Amino acid sequence: MQFSKFILIVTVVLWITSACSSPPAESTGSAAAVSNQPIEVATAAETSTATAERDDDAETSERPAGWGEESHSNKADPNYDIVFPQDKVNEITITIDPEDWAAMQANMIELYGEPGTRGGRGGPGGGGPPGANFGQNNEPLPEDFQRPGNSNSEAEENGSPAGDPPPAGFAPPELAEGNPPGQAFGRSGGGGPGGFGGPGFGGGENPMWVPATLEFDGNIWTNVGVRYKGNSSLMSSWNSGSSNLPLKLDFDEFEDIYPEIDNQRFYGFKQLSLANDFGDSTYMNNAITYDLLEAAGLAASETGYYNITLDYGEGPVDLGLYTAVEVPDDTAIEHYFGDDKGNIYEGDGGGASLAEGTFDQIETSFQKENNEDEADWSDIENLYNVLHSPQRTTDPEAWRSDLEAVFDVNSFLKWLALSATIQHWDTYGGMSHNFYLYHNPATDQLTWFSWDHNQVLGGSGGPGGGGGGPRPMPVGDPSAQAEPSAEDGTTQTEPSPAEEANPRAEGRGRGGPGGGRSSSLDKADVGDNWPLIRYLLDDPTYYDLYMDYLAEINRDVFIPDQLAEKYQDLAELIGPYVAKEDGLESFENAVQSLTERTYERAEAVASFLSTR
Repeated sequence: MQFSKFILIVTVVLWITSACSSPPAESTGSAAAVSNQPIEVATAAETSTATAERDDDAETSERPAGWGEESHSNKADPNYDIVFPQDKVNEITITIDPEDWAAMQANMIELYGEPGTRGGRGGPGGGGPPGANFGQNNEPLPEDFQRPGNSNSEAEENGSPAGDPPPAGFAPPELAEGNPPGQAFGRSGGGGPGGFGGPGFGGGENPMWVPATLEFDGNIWTNVGVRYKGNSSLMSSWNSGSSNLPLKLDFDEFEDIYPEIDNQRFYGFKQLSLANDFGDSTYMNNAITYDLLEAAGLAASETGYYNITLDYGEGPVDLGLYTAVEVPDDTAIEHYFGDDKGNIYEGDGGGASLAEGTFDQIETSFQKENNEDEADWSDIENLYNVLHSPQRTTDPEAWRSDLEAVFDVNSFLKWLALSATIQHWDTYGGMSHNFYLYHNPATDQLTWFSWDHNQVLGGSGGPGGGGGGPRPMPVGDPSAQAEPSAEDGTTQTEPSPAEEANPRAEGRGRGGPGGGRSSSLDKADVGDNWPLIRYLLDDPTYYDLYMDYLAEINRDVFIPDQLAEKYQDLAELIGPYVAKEDGLESFENAVQSLTERTYERAEAVASFLSTR
């Protein structure tokens, strides 16, 4: 009995011992999971790496056929010799799907009206209610009428309003007599622009982008963004029914939709601006002016000539000759300054005048082309505050010191001297557009960057008001009939009644074909609504510096004999292309006229400087 109890006890003990020494199934499973986890993680990491490698390979293999490192990749440096050649005309073909083309045209009709009509939304100084016809027959403007600012048709789509009111105290002078009603636009037609402009150019909205295929020199770029671009040149060309409208190309605009073109470039360039040289029968003004800016040591874009063929499903169409211009916020600013990390602004709108009372318009009139996430316009605001500081009259030396701390005065005054020499009226001092400001990190100064020069040296005056007749002009914007006094060093003709009533209208420059505008040498016709000019030149120190630059420009840069030779070289280069559209004789006459005006301007400047 005792033995049986002993056996039973031993059996129970062994069973208990066995049970305690054997881990439960759950515990075993958890241990196994913990034990295997590092292996599984390592395997996942290896799989992720392998997948990434395969993705890279897949991306490379999915690049469009013909993709080349130098021609298509963003790793290649910009190739200026290929994209902006000085000794040849590049030829490109742009192919747009018929449906995209139809959408593109419908968008333009929505923005500007039917092509080939003089209606539409108006031009610089025209358009939109109350329309361009106010003042056409000398009827007074409504008492409650406020002229809006220039539209921002070239700013990227950032929700900016269509236009801004003019500076406080702005009052257009009496309509000048003798200005012809608006006429159909062409390369040599048109009157002068109107003041601060209206919300005419598509209501401030850029035309739509569409994808296109671009062929050049045996290579193909797919899904390139293309859209119409420009201000008066676009509207006027559209209203005239012309097919060669100004264009803008962006080679990776559609990379989110077509990842195979991610960071696509055109020999290192992301964008190209293709100017149709509206109002310039020589097709030379843009190219020559950027060369002059560069020769003067100022910031400038590179240019080159392109003949463009367009195919939108009905066979190739020859659009003719264009001037390709390097885009400032793409490569031009970095090329000149060695850095483009500072704020880049495009001035376009009433507040771009920096006139007193426009502080609240700064954000809508200076469109950021980079650093958009930083909602900071403090550098422009600082410039405005210094410009309008009481120290300008109470302590000029302190005012100049404060101004030079935030603004590159030297380069601005040199640009102003060149601008006056070539009669660049379609910019600051007459129109609140066609310039950029770059906040140069190296100097902590805002620096001037000039833009769009098809109207220089007597080029077309542009549209005289989109809906019809001439526009009342703001003080400081020379009227179409404005002509200089002999003391200004420019050719004298009979001034209009409006000019005789303007106490600042001593310097009235020579107009060109189609009603070109003046740009006086002494700037006496520029009012306080353009303070960067008026305030600086009212300061004796800065006026002397301006005169020094005027002499330097006309001694070392604006040399008629050299320019005449340059005109002939360009005429030989582009003549065959221009002759297809305008005829060779017409082109040769235009070049001859440009040559004559160049010598006249040199003589006018020399005469003006002799009175110093």
